[in-house]
Amino acid sequence: MASPTLTTPAPVLRLSGLSHTYTGQRHRATVLKNIDHDFHRGTFYAVLGPSGSGKTTLLSLASGLDAPTRGTVSFDGTDLTRIGLGRYRNKHAATIFQQYNLLTYMTAVQNLTTAMEITGTRSRDKKARALELLERVGLDKQQATRNVMRLSGGQQQRVAIARALACDVDLLFADEPTGNLDEDTAAGIIRIFQELAHDQNKCVIVVTHSQQLAAEADHTLTLRKGRLSA
Repeated sequence: MASPTLTTPAPVLRLSGLSHTYTGQRHRATVLKNIDHDFHRGTFYAVLGPSGSGKTTLLSLASGLDAPTRGTVSFDGTDLTRIGLGRYRNKHAATIFQQYNLLTYMTAVQNLTTAMEITGTRSRDKKARALELLERVGLDKQQATRNVMRLSGGQQQRVAIARALACDVDLLFADEPTGNLDEDTAAGIIRIFQELAHDQNKCVIVVTHSQQLAAEADHTLTLRKGRLSA
C-alpha cells in the first residue's frame, strides 16, 4: 500500500520576481532585485538587513502600500493588482509602522476603534476590545484614554501595535516594532507575535535590526544588496 503523499500548504503570500527601482531627477536606484519567496500561515518571520538594504521597501510592497516596478505580490494565489491594494490592506493585512502613523487628535482607544470600524472588524463592543488589547501591550485605562500626543514614544509604539492587533487579518507586518521599547516590553510583544502565528494561524512578518527578536522567530531571512536569502 502506497504511503500518503504529504502536500505543502499553499502560501498565504508569494513574492515572484519582485524588483523595485526608485527614479530620481538624476539617478535610478534599484533596491530590490528579482526576489522570490513564499510566506505561510502559522509562521513568524524576521527579516534582517543593514540600513538601506531595502527592508522597509520590501514591507511596503508585501503589505500593499506600494506596487513593485516588476514582479508580483500574491495573496492566497491572487495578484494584489486583481484584489486591489486598498481592499487587501483593509481586509487581509495590517501594518505596524516605524513612525506609528497614529491619528494624533484621538486617544489611544479611539485609534483602535477607528481602525476596527474602517476594516469592518467584528466585535460586539469595540471599545472593550480596544481597552483589552491596549492592556495586553502594557497600557492602563488612564493611558488608553489619553490623547496619543501626550504619550511617550514607547507608549505610542505600543498603541500602534495594539491597533494592528485590533484588525482581524491574515497577515501582520511590522517595521522595527520593538525599536522604542524596553527589554521586558519588547519580550512581551515578541510573545504576542508568536501567539498570533502559532495559536491564531496568522502570518507575521517583521523587519528588524533586533537579534533578540530574530532569535525568537520561526524563520530568519536576510536582505542584502537587494536580494533576500534564508
